[in-house]
Amino acid sequence: LQVHPANFLTFPVNPVYTHVIMNPPFFGTHWMDHVVHAYEFLATGGTLVSALPVSAELGETRKHEEFRKWAKARAHGWGRMFSDLPAESFAASGTRVNTVLLTLRKPRA
Repeated sequence: LQVHPANFLTFPVNPVYTHVIMNPPFFGTHWMDHVVHAYEFLATGGTLVSALPVSAELGETRKHEEFRKWAKARAHGWGRMFSDLPAESFAASGTRVNTVLLTLRKPRA
């Protein structure tokens, strides 16, 4: 296991990972940038699963709609790209935001 202390959004892309499992920062819409960047680390056929605020699925801003359009193009064969998590799943850590899981797959070449 290698740990790289760095700002993830500036970390150089290396698309070799078969799986990315993430819980990006929920502040504002920073999670969008994290998911888009993390997707680029997937090898072909790789899967990304991310815990996100429920606004990822339900937000009505243009930025939310553009993110969902981007994500839908990368869901590739999954039933629903969003799956609900139990209410306040992260309450024990002080986050009372309702959450969903986003699942994306990078298609095989």
